[in-house]
Amino acid sequence: MSEIPVQETPVQGRVQALHGELGRLLPLLPVLDAVGQTRHVTAAADLLGVPQPTVSRALARAAAVVGTELVRKEGRGIRLTPAAEQLLPAVSAALQNLQAALDELHERRQEARGVVRLSFQMTFGEAAVPALIRGFRRAHPDVRFELIQGSRQRCLDVLAAGDVDLSIVSPVPAPGRQLDAATLSVQPLRLAVPAGHWLAGRRSVRFEEAAGEPFVVLERGYGMRSIMDRLFREAGVRPDIAFQGQDSRTLLGLVSAGLGVALVPPSRATHSAVHARELGWVEVVLEDAGAVREIGLVWPKILGEPQQVRLFRDYVLAEPQDALLDAFGI
Repeated sequence: MSEIPVQETPVQGRVQALHGELGRLLPLLPVLDAVGQTRHVTAAADLLGVPQPTVSRALARAAAVVGTELVRKEGRGIRLTPAAEQLLPAVSAALQNLQAALDELHERRQEARGVVRLSFQMTFGEAAVPALIRGFRRAHPDVRFELIQGSRQRCLDVLAAGDVDLSIVSPVPAPGRQLDAATLSVQPLRLAVPAGHWLAGRRSVRFEEAAGEPFVVLERGYGMRSIMDRLFREAGVRPDIAFQGQDSRTLLGLVSAGLGVALVPPSRATHSAVHARELGWVEVVLEDAGAVREIGLVWPKILGEPQQVRLFRDYVLAEPQDALLDAFGI
């Protein structure tokens, strides 16, 4: 009696494939995707948080699975082969589709929870950061926040050290291999002068007109200090620094006392002292195109980012710039 051949079902075929070429390739997909994004072995290793040899070995294993080389050495870097250029878009799409499905599942089950660690400059703590957290927690009440305040440099240092997930700073650093950034708001700056100062009655002023005045300034490492130093360089004047501090409100107090002038963000419209000239200072518009501060969100380029961090970042980036402009004042 002859044997009746058993026809392979589609399910059996997929199972066999997973135990074959596809199954051996699946664990290597994050490495392939990182190499596709960066076009560099070292940068891919930084993105994944693994040693460079790990990426090199994974590329060799992937090449063995698909039966052709995927990268070639070119100078100090690498060049993707035509086979890699054909394969990598599919790898990226597969990972994105899986991540989107997982995110949708978690959101449907309302599993956005955990901790978001955020660093931000001192002047953003009174209105902007509380407003962003409050708005986000309306939809995700189980997410908790750990906050670190400080100078721009401290905010970026703790981000680089992995102590926080996101940072709100000004000026915004340029995106690089390890960090990404996006602008939240571009804010015009003001010159704060004492009431009765010869510039107090002006509607606007060029920075170079006031560059010879004694200034009260923030210490080095603060974002506003770096902007002020740049404006002085552009004016070709060496600054006369009367006092240094760590808080913009302290600077305004020193200005009110007639001890100098200061470069400051505009006071918020809701601040009770904005128009109270008896406090001793007046904010004058600066005409210089460079007299602005760009405020942005910065985060590390990593794989496997916690869902609550991604959701909060997306929420912040979706906020209209006009809505944030007043909140970032002092």
